Amino acid sequence: MNYLYNNSFANDSLYFYSCGFDATAPGHTYGPTVRSGYMLHYVLSGKGIFTSGGQDWALHQGDFFFIAPGEIIKYAADATTPWAFFWMGFRGSLVTNYLQRCKLSPTNPVFHENQAGIIKNLFSEIIEVSVLNSNTDILLTAKMTEMLYLLCHNFPADEPYIPRSPKRIAIQAMQYIRNHYDRNIKIEDIARYLNIDRTYLHRLFSQHFQHSPKEYLTRVRLDKAQALLLSTQYSVATIAFSVGYQDALLFSKVFRNATGLSPTDYRQQKQRNAAHQSPGRHEEITTAASVPQPPPAPPY
Repeated sequence: MNYLYNNSFANDSLYFYSCGFDATAPGHTYGPTVRSGYMLHYVLSGKGIFTSGGQDWALHQGDFFFIAPGEIIKYAADATTPWAFFWMGFRGSLVTNYLQRCKLSPTNPVFHENQAGIIKNLFSEIIEVSVLNSNTDILLTAKMTEMLYLLCHNFPADEPYIPRSPKRIAIQAMQYIRNHYDRNIKIEDIARYLNIDRTYLHRLFSQHFQHSPKEYLTRVRLDKAQALLLSTQYSVATIAFSVGYQDALLFSKVFRNATGLSPTDYRQQKQRNAAHQSPGRHEEITTAASVPQPPPAPPY
């Protein structure tokens, strides 16, 4: 008896779209064809031939085979001992990104688990979860992410060591600031995280982004603070803490130096202007010294 699960909650990033069980007839063939997503099969019993990248593999119980979208594949069950297998299908931009860390490919699609059946057991859990009735898609996405981790961990891509470029270091510093601006971080913390000297960090960051790390951290924090002042009724002290300032008075001083207004006056001015703004008309509101927007994060 065959089984098919379909996930109707699609997304473009991380999507476990289907899984199932197939018990094939003797000599049954499928393909040549292409699949729309990534697929992973686990041979539960029997044997057969899998073709991918112009090569044939003779597979039997305990083997896994991997399919990439858009690749011509074919599989055929043995004429006397046909195979049965679990399978799962997944797709999305994050899936593609994660699988780049794994050595599985159309020309290297087959593996046999050497450890204590961890991937096999997880595959069984995925099939079991798929028959649940409530929020199944959420748990299957979690299981799929765990499967991707196991594939990348057990079959990592062969990547030579590439020293960090100065631009890469600067980008990592920018990412650190964007991820942790709401904590009480200092430039010394960023340099320590990157294992470089603070002076060197300052030079690299200024060279690539035309701002010092400290200036950029301040601008990110004030940009977030302005958004909170306009979109919430949080107190100035709460907003200060939310953007990484432990001292509300220090936050107010930095805010005033950058905008010419205290946080409270900034909120009130924006609210007054919004109240007087005529319907359908957009009016740009400026302050004495508007805080420059942080540059967008690079696509890294």
